[in-house]
Amino acid sequence: MKLVVVLTCVLVMLSGCITETTGPVREADPEKQLKSLIDLGVGYISNGEYARAKENLTRALDLDPRSPEANNAIALLFQLEGEIQLAETHFKKAIKYSPGFSQARNNYGAFLYQEERYKEAVDQLQRASEDRFYQYRSQVFENLGVSYLQLNKDTEAEQAFMRSIQLKPSQLRSLIELAEIRLKQRNYVEAREFYRRHKSATQQSARSLWICIRLARVFNNENEEASCSLTLRNVFPKSEQYEQYKSTTGQ
Repeated sequence: MKLVVVLTCVLVMLSGCITETTGPVREADPEKQLKSLIDLGVGYISNGEYARAKENLTRALDLDPRSPEANNAIALLFQLEGEIQLAETHFKKAIKYSPGFSQARNNYGAFLYQEERYKEAVDQLQRASEDRFYQYRSQVFENLGVSYLQLNKDTEAEQAFMRSIQLKPSQLRSLIELAEIRLKQRNYVEAREFYRRHKSATQQSARSLWICIRLARVFNNENEEASCSLTLRNVFPKSEQYEQYKSTTGQ
């Protein structure tokens, strides 16, 4: 599973920062022109219009090759296009020109995670997590926790997930990871609490349903087990979790 990256004004899976334009961006103020080009590029990335995004971000870099925001955005674009070396080059430039740019460090950490360079990802995410004024700090801690899991550092992962939900109680992946961790620790009461918080904030997934089933068995809740197992079978019949469920029932 990928980590979450953050664009200049939106999360990568969202849209809303784009403003349609039929001609070139013209601003008397170079700084405003630079910002307009970056915002347009980010918006086009969010809408999957990569060619238009590249056009605007290239123009932004022509105006200011040292712009951390422009380098961060075009790095994400190159990552999406599978241009791995170019993506890393621009992530490094974004951080070089602005070492305190936490957004770029988070995104570079997500990039390194995608490349299975987990130790390096942790290094970048740790740096980003130290920024107490970063708007998406809870997401950084969540990404950090997921990276620690890949290094089999469960204690550090748990600590990161706890910090994530402390900063944002509805941080979804942190909640489900903590439910799983507490299940493994046989701390079933807390596991159930994290599961319920996750369930109340989003739709059930194959993973959350499998957690539901295991918790229902612990607490002898036959109705809940039946409900979750039925949903798992009907909605996620090809999931890994359904295969795990069947293996426990002799199917």
